[in-house]
Amino acid sequence: MLKEEKSELEKRHGVCISDAAFDLADKSEFFPEKCVGRILDEACKLVQENFACCGNEIDQFNDKARELGRTLVELTELYRDNNSSEETQFWINRLKSERDSAAFRIKGFLIRWGFEKDFIFCEDAEKIRSLRDRIIASSDFDPNFTPIFDQFLVDIQRSIFNRFPGNLTVRDCHVAKVISRLTDVPFTQIIRSNINSHKKKAIKMTNKRVVNQKHVVKEIFKILASEKAIITNRPRGTFLLVGPTGVGKREIAKSVALHWYCDASRLVEIDMSEYADDYLSYCCNNFCLPFIGSKRKSSYKQQQNLWNRLSEVVAKRPYSVILLHNVDKDCFDTLTKVLLRISNDESVDFSNSIIFVTSSSNPLEFDKTRDCTLKDTRVEGTEINSGDLLFCLDKVLAVECSHDRKAVARLLLKEIVREAYGEISVVHASNVALDVVFLMAQKDCIGEDGNAIKKALIKHIISPLSLIAKDLDNAFVCVDTCVGSSKLSFRVEPHDPKSVACQYFNFKDGTFDEFITDIKTTMEALAKIFLLRRRFSDLSESGQNLSPLNRLFLEACDGLLVHAVSLHAYKEMLIETKNKVMQLRSQFSNLPESEQIKLVSKACSEIAVRYNISPTREVDKEIASSGHFPTAEEQEKFKFVSKSLQKSNKIGIAKAVKVIVDALVEMSDSSLELPNLPPRNYMFEGLNHEAKTKLIGCLGNLLGNSFFTYIKLDENYKGGKKEKESLIGKVKKNPCMVVLIDGIEFADDIFYKCLLDISDKGILDDCEGLGVEFWRSIIILTSELGNKRRIASTFFKYRKNNVSIKPINQNVETKRFRTELFYRLDGMIFFDPFEPEEGDIHFLCVRGGSDMKRSHLLSSVVLRLYEAKT
Repeated sequence: MLKEEKSELEKRHGVCISDAAFDLADKSEFFPEKCVGRILDEACKLVQENFACCGNEIDQFNDKARELGRTLVELTELYRDNNSSEETQFWINRLKSERDSAAFRIKGFLIRWGFEKDFIFCEDAEKIRSLRDRIIASSDFDPNFTPIFDQFLVDIQRSIFNRFPGNLTVRDCHVAKVISRLTDVPFTQIIRSNINSHKKKAIKMTNKRVVNQKHVVKEIFKILASEKAIITNRPRGTFLLVGPTGVGKREIAKSVALHWYCDASRLVEIDMSEYADDYLSYCCNNFCLPFIGSKRKSSYKQQQNLWNRLSEVVAKRPYSVILLHNVDKDCFDTLTKVLLRISNDESVDFSNSIIFVTSSSNPLEFDKTRDCTLKDTRVEGTEINSGDLLFCLDKVLAVECSHDRKAVARLLLKEIVREAYGEISVVHASNVALDVVFLMAQKDCIGEDGNAIKKALIKHIISPLSLIAKDLDNAFVCVDTCVGSSKLSFRVEPHDPKSVACQYFNFKDGTFDEFITDIKTTMEALAKIFLLRRRFSDLSESGQNLSPLNRLFLEACDGLLVHAVSLHAYKEMLIETKNKVMQLRSQFSNLPESEQIKLVSKACSEIAVRYNISPTREVDKEIASSGHFPTAEEQEKFKFVSKSLQKSNKIGIAKAVKVIVDALVEMSDSSLELPNLPPRNYMFEGLNHEAKTKLIGCLGNLLGNSFFTYIKLDENYKGGKKEKESLIGKVKKNPCMVVLIDGIEFADDIFYKCLLDISDKGILDDCEGLGVEFWRSIIILTSELGNKRRIASTFFKYRKNNVSIKPINQNVETKRFRTELFYRLDGMIFFDPFEPEEGDIHFLCVRGGSDMKRSHLLSSVVLRLYEAKT
């Protein structure tokens, strides 16, 4: 191809063709005829398409925003579970890796396009406006205007290229994509020089689809990426994967098709049970001997059928990934003969295909290590020596069952939700919920492997979820158990992963969408310039009238002028901001810091309103003004009460009240910051009606209505909204409030969500949308769900042999609160069930703190106290 033709393509499309791209197109081995011009023309169009849509980065950006949102939500829930077991820690580390990867990609996008989106032709604004007015004024395209119009397009196209040289350069990767599109040859197989980097990426992506199979994945791609001489037509790689069902053998083959051959549809699955020796199976099932010679005849027929099927696959798509699954001894003879024929028969070319043979049994005798070593013995029940099969295979690998069942379950749940509801929905199952799913799988007798876990997830989570929440778009679902039972509970909340990503990057909610829309508008306006240039060249060369270009030219000009005006306003805003700051500096010397902040905030708001510019960074949520803290006199009163209670230290009620009063004394210290605040969420268990009445009376008398409130919940309770507003009003007046909620198991959805927000965020919104802080409020929960006999025997050893007390409310049908509420508690106080008023108490810290493992064990002990058993 001559350089003149290359220059013509560059001029026509407004791009630069690199030498590597030209050489790849000129020396391509995938085209029998020289089609350099066509290939480069298509590559130029591809570059322009990518430029118009930011190189497909916007779609990747949205995908990463969703991934970031999902990982942040799951990480938050796992940390709330307060579980540091190895299996949970493995999944947490995996989520952290995905979170960091997504955040890195998003941050790079924001930096890369955050500057380029401000690309404005401000200096050419007058020229653009003049040409636009001239086009509008003339009813037809003036021929004398053609040279001016042509030069304008050349200048502005050159200006675009100077601003975006990297985005408008045709590289060898673009040529490879065009060749792949025209020939069905995978993109990765065209440029072999980048094979190592592509191998690393494929290994990383494949390991995301399976759990604890890194060695298997590494060995597979090591062979596929190796430069071995093709002597025969045998496949690019032939692998035998041996392992139980549900360990990820199919996922590995699917991932090879997707990430190595760039297309999941290249995977062809063949069930080898269809090629088993039917006659021998019949004889075996009916306890009769086969006729002499029948085995050979039947086996040959199945061999020919399998050979024809494989030949058809590679004839249709040479670069295919073939999965031969369900291999057992009935079809082993057929499989081996066909693989030998593939290696020796040159009539059909298998050299570009990849074959996976998977078996859940052990058809061969081998040492079951990760790299299986075949022994030189005959396979039982066949005439095949294992050495024959070894000649046909590149690697035999044992895909072992992962001991991390919860990681497998979470990975499967993510894939099931993605297939059923799309990328936006997030479903998180807590550790106790997964334990229940595993228990259900055992009861249903469906096994313990990956397939069994998948069936159990579909039956016990996905199916009920489809009935509870019909629309899961932008929804987050937390699957948990009802405490003390094996009943699953579903909490559905609206969830927008982009909003989560906004918060992660300190963007104001919704500005991600504004950012993307701004980029799209800018790039669409620039893309119209390229389209206008191509059409102008076509019409000029053919001598046709240029009037059809009027509308396109006006659209392009309007888009560019909008951004020119925006930049002009932006420059004016900077000048005004600078002048405003200079004025404010003279006033700062005599003002306190709080007044300085208010002045600056007011000035910025005025400028933003004048220029219609919304801040891209989130300002802290406006907090309602707090009520008064306890006065010095009231604090002294609390301290006096604490000392007086110490004298009654042998009485259980007095001990519990002292714990609360001591916490209130610390909360009253306004100098304490958030991390140093004392525990504030408690659960009281083992109380009877008389003890509760005495506790409520004691707290009310000692603290008064200003610092204590009591909320009674019962079986028919539905006043969550009203109670929430009342509670917000009381805490707004007195931030240091003690709130006792009796009967937490009866809380409705509104009030339960209110409690979660208090624990997790420490803030509730009032009717005006202002945040009311609850960080200094002390929440006490009580319930009647605890097994009092177990409480007595666990924490009060002298009651161990006393069985006079009956375990009440242990019916499975009793209404229960969700287990997740336990992981929000800071401490639990257990009263002696025999003498809750006068007896001893046991204080149990269930919050993680620095001793996460100990906290997890304590939480497990506590959960047993609520089991619906006697």
